[in-house]
Amino acid sequence: MAERRYEEIAGSGRVRVTTRADVRRVAKRQVEPLEGTLMSLWNTIIPNWWAENGLSSTANWTPGGASLAERVWVANRCQQLNAQQVSGMPLQWHGTPGTQEPAWVSSPDPNIFPNGIGDAMFAIVDQLYGWGWSLQYITDFYADGFPRTWTVIPSAMCEPKFDSGRRVYKINDTFLDPTRVVQIDRNPTTAAHGTSALRAYAQQAWSLLAAGNQSMTVSQGGIPQAVLKSQRKLTKEQAENLQAQWMDRTQSRNGAPPVLPPEIDFSVLSINPADLALLDTQEWNARVIATAYGVPSVILNMALQGGLTYQNPLALMQMWWLTELRTTAKRIVDAFTAQMLPRGQWVSVDASDITTELDAGSAENDPQLSQVAKASPAQQPRPLQAIGGGAP
Repeated sequence: MAERRYEEIAGSGRVRVTTRADVRRVAKRQVEPLEGTLMSLWNTIIPNWWAENGLSSTANWTPGGASLAERVWVANRCQQLNAQQVSGMPLQWHGTPGTQEPAWVSSPDPNIFPNGIGDAMFAIVDQLYGWGWSLQYITDFYADGFPRTWTVIPSAMCEPKFDSGRRVYKINDTFLDPTRVVQIDRNPTTAAHGTSALRAYAQQAWSLLAAGNQSMTVSQGGIPQAVLKSQRKLTKEQAENLQAQWMDRTQSRNGAPPVLPPEIDFSVLSINPADLALLDTQEWNARVIATAYGVPSVILNMALQGGLTYQNPLALMQMWWLTELRTTAKRIVDAFTAQMLPRGQWVSVDASDITTELDAGSAENDPQLSQVAKASPAQQPRPLQAIGGGAP
């Protein structure tokens, strides 16, 4: 049975780890261990994968997959909103005095994400909602064995699977070292990976696409606006002859008004264009899909209706933060804390930009909170500035 060999990629300094077969071969020949060469994940494996599959691959067109989210405007926008909100929160490192902040906290992969941790966080959140999982591959270590840098593997090219009760990560024919992979799921379960936010809402997504096509047809004049009504019963052949005669006469009358026989009436269709364009159906589907991402519909330029009309924008932002953004951000920083840092260190996201504005807005609208805001700093409650792992 062939021995499975995990290959190291992207900045580790070796093409692969030394296997037992290498050790036996080296001992027999009495030569130095095999030396690897610098190999990047992005200039070897990924270009070949995209060339063979690409975005048009049928594997990407699963129900509720990432490609469907890219085609549906509300899903695309919600995914971007969540990603840019979480990535806009600064990542903070907490450690004991005398310890140094790891390089990845500010710049995990200068090659792919030269702008720093924010772009990497955006990619992680985008993959969580689009695919259901995000894989971070550790590319370099410090002398103490903890990560120095890491990169984000596109979820489209590596799907976690179970093998003998353990997760395996495979790119083409290459098995990745699982000790270097940090997996984050949108909805962690006992399955090998999570599912996309749009998976359970695929029916509404396809319906929104169909309604959009119908609306485009109406806008282009594809729906007949008038009919010819006969007082007598016509056969199919007679109806087609009447239709052809009408089209011929209207095209060659040179501006003269048409003349109809006594048995034929010209009637204009009294159909509401809004009904033809399925505008209400589109708005309903858009609202339902927005709930899949936890985004308030008012942010998508859809007016509040019904029982939520009493809510103000700050209350909606607070609901978005508490029910969706906070939980997503905490899942990411908890994974970083658990797998990339030693005991006594942790990372969190600074959400003071959101919470400070919410607290200020709530104080203006609530007399009791206003009194708290006027109190001395020692009397004020501790603000919520950061979320995340907390001290182990």
